[in-house]
Amino acid sequence: MNKIFKFIVIFFFLNSCSFDNKTGIWTGSNPIAKNKDSIDQNLELIFKKKNSTIKTKELSNNQNLKLYSPRSFTSWSQRYQNNFNDISNVSFLNKGNYKKLSKISRTKVNKNILVYKDNLFFSDHKGNIGVFSLSQNQQILEYNFYKKKMKNNKKDIKLIIKDDFIIAADNFGYVYSINYKENKVKWAKNFLVPFRSNLKIIGKILFLSDEKNKIILIDTENGNKIDELYTQPSKTVSNFESSLAIDNNNNLLFLSTSGSLYSLNLINKKVINWIQNFKPEDEIIFKGSPIIISKDKILISTNNNISLLNNNGLKLWDLNIKSSISPIVSGNTIFTINEDNYLVLINKENGQVIYSKNIYLILEKDFKKNFQRKIKKIEYIHLFNNKLLLISNNSYFIEINIKNFISINSIKNNPFDISSDIIFVKNEMIFVSNSNRIFKVN
Repeated sequence: MNKIFKFIVIFFFLNSCSFDNKTGIWTGSNPIAKNKDSIDQNLELIFKKKNSTIKTKELSNNQNLKLYSPRSFTSWSQRYQNNFNDISNVSFLNKGNYKKLSKISRTKVNKNILVYKDNLFFSDHKGNIGVFSLSQNQQILEYNFYKKKMKNNKKDIKLIIKDDFIIAADNFGYVYSINYKENKVKWAKNFLVPFRSNLKIIGKILFLSDEKNKIILIDTENGNKIDELYTQPSKTVSNFESSLAIDNNNNLLFLSTSGSLYSLNLINKKVINWIQNFKPEDEIIFKGSPIIISKDKILISTNNNISLLNNNGLKLWDLNIKSSISPIVSGNTIFTINEDNYLVLINKENGQVIYSKNIYLILEKDFKKNFQRKIKKIEYIHLFNNKLLLISNNSYFIEINIKNFISINSIKNNPFDISSDIIFVKNEMIFVSNSNRIFKVN
């Protein structure tokens, strides 16, 4: 009787276990699974995270910050400027001359703005896509793809420019291409799942991701789907948008809302190079900044840490620096601000913190005033002409000298709030205010 009982227990145990190896997982040589259920749920880090408590640290007297030369851009045809998402050291005069241009919409403008051939491209919550001539100070095109029954639905639209075409992807699953010179749609497709990433184009292929972390490849000529690639879906919803970048070796980097970083071989679209996970097991919501590729190194900044990887997916270093701000990389230095309002400079080569100080202490030291109540939270950090520019969410502009030592050059309180991305074209800063007015700063 005991033997029969043991046999029954063993039989049920074996049948409750899965020995199915037909689906496969993403590995360095295996094809990408077409079924999202086949994705390995237990992605592991190569190295465990090293804790690094940020304390005040002054810049060494002999510390040499080797920065890249300032770059001047004539256009800004995709979000984060280029396929690397690497804005770095921009050419910007910052003389404090503000030129206020016309309003461009009656409803709120989406954050993603672009500049191409002296025209500013934008979209708003009602689905209007507009083209504004910066030289003529007037709008030259407005197109609305959506039917009247969708009029009252908020549209979150991502844009990218290819030649004379605007390609748009929205939160309703639509992707469409507009010939902005002829003011007509070239093609339109509905994929039924909202899109939630920046857009990238290589040749005639558009790359984007939906809210389920599925990567979709689309032919830019006709809108036909070339392929779809499943990655690990997120179990929770946050306001983090997945991030795409493309390196010099024809690899697509994808940071998903589930906290996983994928490297996909674009030559053989069915092959994954490697996967890294940046979301701790006990964390519910993952948030991160856009992927930055700098000289074949990959920088990832999240609400847990900041990490540098090589193009083989190996972590070079990992610091416990929590930040909601997209960092800046230039030369051998990484600039960021953590959640405790510390301005942090990191040696890119070894991950050592070379400078850290609460930004409000710097302000109080130089200006003898309590700026913390006035300036509030720093929302943007930019590097221009070898200087730092910090911008708060209530539109304080703080210019910081970093040549010999860290000090405040100037503080300006501006009578507007920035509601769009900040872009730099022809030595000028361009953005849209909360009143939907275009500003140019030089």
